[in-house]
Amino acid sequence: MNSLLLIIYNIILYPVFFITTLLLLPFNLKIRSGFLGRFYSLNKLREFKETNSFSEIYWFHVSSFGEFQQIESIISKIKSSNDNAGIVVSFFSPSGYTNVDNKNIDCKIYIPFDFLWSAFRAFKIIKPKKLILASYDIWPNILVVARFLNIKTILISARIHSNSFKLTRTGKSIYKCIYNLVDQIFTVNKTDLGNMKLIVPNKTIEALGNPRFDIAFDKESSIGIKFDMDYRLKNKLFLFASLWPEDDSVLFPTIFDLLQYDNGAKIILVPHELSDKSINYYQKQASRKNLSSIVIEDYIDLSKLKERVVIVNTVGILYKLYWQAYIAYIGGGFSKNGIHNIMEPAVASNPVIFGPNYSNGNFFEAEELLKASSAYIVKSPKQLMESFAKLNHINTYDSASKSSRRVIKNNLGSTDKLLSRIVE
Repeated sequence: MNSLLLIIYNIILYPVFFITTLLLLPFNLKIRSGFLGRFYSLNKLREFKETNSFSEIYWFHVSSFGEFQQIESIISKIKSSNDNAGIVVSFFSPSGYTNVDNKNIDCKIYIPFDFLWSAFRAFKIIKPKKLILASYDIWPNILVVARFLNIKTILISARIHSNSFKLTRTGKSIYKCIYNLVDQIFTVNKTDLGNMKLIVPNKTIEALGNPRFDIAFDKESSIGIKFDMDYRLKNKLFLFASLWPEDDSVLFPTIFDLLQYDNGAKIILVPHELSDKSINYYQKQASRKNLSSIVIEDYIDLSKLKERVVIVNTVGILYKLYWQAYIAYIGGGFSKNGIHNIMEPAVASNPVIFGPNYSNGNFFEAEELLKASSAYIVKSPKQLMESFAKLNHINTYDSASKSSRRVIKNNLGSTDKLLSRIVE
């Protein structure tokens, strides 16, 4: 990394970030959890090293739960093929650290503070064979120390949007220094590859896809209840998943009109974060329209319920429910966080609807589904209902349903490609 930029980062930028985080601790639970959790990272690494005798250790770093899905299939294959391989996974966000519980992880930590001495101590304890970074959460001092200690670094599923700050003159000068510290870079697609080349033109880069497609597709084997197309058309289950408060003003009470003309239709509501407040809100919305509602906490056949509105108050079953759904609305598109996982409904052959903000980690699959006419962007209640009306035509629905799954199948195979580069 450019010496001047490294000095600025260590003297000004990271200390400011550190102090700002300190000031926010009393006001934000997530920030507090992540910050305090980092104080235990080195001790957890020592405990792991002292209680295990793996001959090879692969350290994966992800930002949060979504990015973990990009490495999930890779670490599974590493563990199944090599009993002597140890897997360390570090997280930046509590949403990943808290919610990921995977048997293939031998040591789970928060990424240590990005001070040179913290990174040095962490690597000296673990001595990983390789450090694999997913997508975008890159810390300069971690890379500097890894290079100093001859630890090979790999960036997988890299994304560079065409309107990214990284492609501005200032962004290029900063990120050229950072990306040049990474030994190997693999992008999601050729567009990302071309944009990455604008930043580091002399580095060898390959487009090897996104392992999340493989994960979404492989989950099909664990589905116990699947409805075929005829059954879905007869028992229309409109699934509204991963809903944020920002989705509410667009959805309610408009979506209840979907139940007017079909006695067998149901609306399924799944909040992004489970809470009594969300559950109560959905129940009140249904009650105002004189619709019966029920709260479920188990994986069941939704079509057999008598209630017209079903509220899901449990985690871990959403990807299964898509196989019962007729159409899926995915939340988050009206929030600053962006839309949630749209691969899972797509692999279940659901046409997908979402809000205008999809420029987050789900951008590529959103673009693919939009190009295949199996997804719709909506910006208002009117557009939302217009999209449902379009999909009410059997030919439009059939085409959108089939192309939705086809998009997933056309993007399979990234796991094996990346695995061959990581373990070589």
